[in-house]
Amino acid sequence: MHINSIAFLSNTITKPFDRFLKSYTLTHYPLDTIIATLYSTVQEDLLIILLDHSFFGDEQSFTHLKNALHIFRAKNNAKIIINTVDAEFNHIFTPYHLNKEFSLVSLNAQIASLQKEIADLGILDFYSLCKEHGRKNLINEKNGYLFQTPFTKLAMELLSAKIEELISLFGTPRIKAIAVDADNTLWGGIIGEDGISGIQLDNNYPGIIYKKFQNYLLELKNSGIILILLSKNDESALQELFSKKEMPLSLDDFVASAVNWSSKSENLSAILEELSLTKTGIIFLDDSSAEIEEMRQRMGISCYKMNPANPLENIKTLQEITALKALHVSDEDVKKTALYKVEKERQTLSATLQSKDDFIASLGIKIDVTCNNLHHIERLTQLTNKTNQFNLTTKRYELSQIKELMKNGYVYDFSVSDKFGDMGLVGVVIIKENEIDTFLLSCRVLGRGIEECVLDFITRKHPNLEARYYKTEKNSLVEYFYENNGFECCSKSENSKHYKFAKFADINKSIRIEYES
Repeated sequence: MHINSIAFLSNTITKPFDRFLKSYTLTHYPLDTIIATLYSTVQEDLLIILLDHSFFGDEQSFTHLKNALHIFRAKNNAKIIINTVDAEFNHIFTPYHLNKEFSLVSLNAQIASLQKEIADLGILDFYSLCKEHGRKNLINEKNGYLFQTPFTKLAMELLSAKIEELISLFGTPRIKAIAVDADNTLWGGIIGEDGISGIQLDNNYPGIIYKKFQNYLLELKNSGIILILLSKNDESALQELFSKKEMPLSLDDFVASAVNWSSKSENLSAILEELSLTKTGIIFLDDSSAEIEEMRQRMGISCYKMNPANPLENIKTLQEITALKALHVSDEDVKKTALYKVEKERQTLSATLQSKDDFIASLGIKIDVTCNNLHHIERLTQLTNKTNQFNLTTKRYELSQIKELMKNGYVYDFSVSDKFGDMGLVGVVIIKENEIDTFLLSCRVLGRGIEECVLDFITRKHPNLEARYYKTEKNSLVEYFYENNGFECCSKSENSKHYKFAKFADINKSIRIEYES
């Protein structure tokens, strides 16, 4: 959904935001109609709920708000933005003041937790803006009491910028991987010239800034962005540095590395092929203008130059990349680095066995299936929006649309595990009016008979299915998938094919499927 129209719902006057959000059509609901409006339907693309601390006057206020938001989501497809709040407390004595602050932080944690319960909801963190810029610079108490317009011009500028950032996050796929240089990027100095003892990575400036930079990368990794290390270095010297220097990152935090004297673009290309990743959603960090230019020309990815003369700028550079941020982090995102590492173990095993069937049988693959499972709806939405290669129709669905498809059809999800571990929820099949509307699988599970078993399961649950293939720039991998697995092509055009089920195809009997109805 492209956001054109925005509605404000608040217990303060929001009309002044018209000056700062001129790209959108703005509507302002009457003051103090928050709960009543949430029980109704709205026509706008986005609803911004802008509250001040006074809204939460009693212990039941948050519960009433949460219940109303659930009702709103059931009736509306509009995306939601809701803010955290700030307050000023009388500083009579320190324990009292700190207890009040703790209560405020707890309230904001509750507000932020709505993101896990309410679909298509983003958090506008006004509390953090107040901590960063000072509450007195953002709130005019007198105007708040006199005119119900408490926000200063600076506050509205900052809030409007954050609103536009959240709108971007609603519609922009997140970056998948960061390929990062080592010397003068992860630390100050060059191993080959300065030696391990001369590397700047300690609690003094500038070493402490490089530690902070690594911590930022570690947080990104723990939120689902994988890290790739690319360094022109002696591999043994680099490994020695990681083993001897105390630093936030370890070599285990990188899903892959290439430490040699070859072209970094060639190394990255080989790693992406090994991980079954495309160039889309990959960024590169390096301090060398020559390396940056070579990567841009040969790989065509976004590159960011690091500045060893002022490493604080490097942290700011990461902070300003909107696509590194996320509205929500799923369990699969948190486990992503581990999932890719285990996948490399599977590839190692595959190389030792003589036949593909022996390899698949040795894995002990199990597929768990559920249908119309609301607990999985965020992951289902994520997969429909980012899966490109094994995706027969490449239809993109928002969370509210997935929920509607569950009401009127069948949305199957497939989670895969084997003897190496759990690969998480990796597949989606949507059946609408006895036709396969969507069939997609994560690339990391392909080539093991899983795709054929999923199709066999679906065709046995829904006899005489029809299906379609829509050609895109990225899904040529599946152009003949239906023909090869028991479907007959009954019509086709330049970019699409229409199929009818003809017969059950052969599947690997060693793969188990368990369906939780």
